[in-house]
Amino acid sequence: MHEPLRLIQVTDSHLGTEPGPVRAGYPDSDLALRHVLETARAREGLPDRLLLTGDLAENPSPETYGRLKALLDETGPWPTSALAGNHDDARELAVTLESVGHAVHRSEGLGSWQLIALDSSQPGGPAGHLSDAELQRLEGALTAHPERPALIAVHHPVVPVGSPWMDGMGLTNADALFAVLDHHPQVRACVFGHAHQVVDTFHGDVRLLGCPATCVQFRPGATEYQLDDDPDTGRPGYRVLELYPDGRLDTRVERLPAPPA
Repeated sequence: MHEPLRLIQVTDSHLGTEPGPVRAGYPDSDLALRHVLETARAREGLPDRLLLTGDLAENPSPETYGRLKALLDETGPWPTSALAGNHDDARELAVTLESVGHAVHRSEGLGSWQLIALDSSQPGGPAGHLSDAELQRLEGALTAHPERPALIAVHHPVVPVGSPWMDGMGLTNADALFAVLDHHPQVRACVFGHAHQVVDTFHGDVRLLGCPATCVQFRPGATEYQLDDDPDTGRPGYRVLELYPDGRLDTRVERLPAPPA
């Protein structure tokens, strides 16, 4: 049997202008991200791809993304694909990471699979939206490679996660995304961040997967904004995805000890 491709998804690091907590109740975001990256590398080894799914910066600036790049260098090397979240500056993120060979908002071939990273960020608002250009890019990439099983990555949840305050900040045109995916049966899964919690459900045969954050977790099912202090689900984590040549996908979430207070 062929070995699967192995991806590690890391999301929602919320790095501030300077190292440290970005708001009350948060840990030092830089230390928390380092903790996740170092633990993932120790447990999982070098993956075929590190997938960063948005809100990498709380306060986007060249300096903030420079620290992100430095953390990747110090804990890696990581072959990295990234996309922007609602807190990010998509252009600044791309300028910084692409300058050292990382991929931002790209469609890529990974072995027999295709990875398509989409930009759902909208300046000035927390909700997500896929522009006509992004939807056309997705359609074109899937049409060009119908033989490749496909993994889609986007920052905003593409389905409600069961928390009313968060569900108002999901992907506003998820129906348009699904209209594309429904015409391409090679799509196996869509992964996302933003929810700061685990999500695992389906749209038809497409698996929809949310990932814990590297910083704080949001309480599942909360009506209003609330941090999760549960000793299990309140811990930072990452997702491992194993992609087989025949289109099968295995995945698991790994949790870490609580980040620094």
